[in-house]
Amino acid sequence: MTRKSKLFAALVAAFAAQAGMAASVDYHGYIRSGSGGNSEGGKEACFRINAPAMAGVVGGAGRLGNECDTYGELAFDAAMGEAGGVNFKLHTMLAFGTQQTGDWEQNTPSWRQAWIEAGNVGRGALENATIWAGKRYYRRADVHIVDFFTSEVTGPGAGIENIDVGFAKLSYALFRNNSQDWSDKPIGGYNPQVGDNGKKSFSDHDIRLEGINVGFGSLGFQTNFVQKNLDDDEASIQGKNGWAFDVNHFVSDPVGLGGFNRLDFQIARDGANLNGTAKNWTSNSDKYRAWRLVEHMVFEPKNSAWNGAVFVGYGQEAYGDADYSKSFSLVARPIFHFNDAYSIAFEAGTTRVKPATGDRYYLNKFTVAPQISMGKGFWARPVIRAYYTYANWNDAAGNPVCTGRDCGVPMTGFAGKTNGSSYGVQMETWW
Repeated sequence: MTRKSKLFAALVAAFAAQAGMAASVDYHGYIRSGSGGNSEGGKEACFRINAPAMAGVVGGAGRLGNECDTYGELAFDAAMGEAGGVNFKLHTMLAFGTQQTGDWEQNTPSWRQAWIEAGNVGRGALENATIWAGKRYYRRADVHIVDFFTSEVTGPGAGIENIDVGFAKLSYALFRNNSQDWSDKPIGGYNPQVGDNGKKSFSDHDIRLEGINVGFGSLGFQTNFVQKNLDDDEASIQGKNGWAFDVNHFVSDPVGLGGFNRLDFQIARDGANLNGTAKNWTSNSDKYRAWRLVEHMVFEPKNSAWNGAVFVGYGQEAYGDADYSKSFSLVARPIFHFNDAYSIAFEAGTTRVKPATGDRYYLNKFTVAPQISMGKGFWARPVIRAYYTYANWNDAAGNPVCTGRDCGVPMTGFAGKTNGSSYGVQMETWW
């Protein structure tokens, strides 16, 4: 072997060894962006009312043609390797959001996830269990067409999941969320400081029992116990314990319609939210009572040009000794596919609220959106859509029109009106 060939062989061996040490990285994520206008002139408009006991875009009676921002999540996961039969994986995610106003929009990215899991940690009940620690989205459950999470426990924590107890899988996690200071932050400035000088935090004990076979689908249970953890030498450092409970039923391909159906019944008290998270802004005397029923169905019949989703939600909540505020929402999004790429989506929704005091108010919305997507499944992405949205509301709803990131900018041009429209284009994808 010549000198040059020996050098070449050494370099190849070195690069091969380096490649063997490198982690296998999986890149995935979500992005949406668009542009448009409205019936009064100006930027694309979105429509929202406050819907007690609900969240997401439930108050907007659906998200199709009703999003006025650019938002994305970029995730990088890596299989790190194995030792002693235990395998390790790293999960990270950066998120960003802008007002969707023009070319240059500077944004402070958010580290939404940064956690490591260890799998194959034992035998028997622990054979398929994983131990994890870090900051993560924890087993979240969402209703896509209203961007609403029935379970949204997130943040820094640790736990063990998928312990096999025979009839179900058991998981336990402990999250610690601290008080945050959002003062003096501009719209879109998602960079809070540590609040209350680090003297106020809350522990959220999350216990889940899932996959209980009941013949027609499966049952799952989620219980969250929220505990305040305060340096209460100062009278202003206050908080409240609480609890939340969820029972859900999930079934695939209900009555031959494809897709799935999920039904949740949820209760929360005092320092806990209905989605299982902690209220980190409570005082010692705060009282909170809430419950809701959420129905989410996705239908994709075989050999049909139609698919879509339906959401139905009803909930009540009360603060202090006040009466309950009540919310009802119904949203349906059927999609007709002309072929594997071209389709037209319709979304019709209504959200109606009876507040604890004052008059009833409501918002109705209808959207039509011709689309081109990579496939004809309901979840097929990427998709490019044009849309036209019409909404109406009553006087008691005030001015429910807004724009920008998280719909945080009121559109005063709609003041005194009870209807309006918005139009535009949007792309949405996940991978």
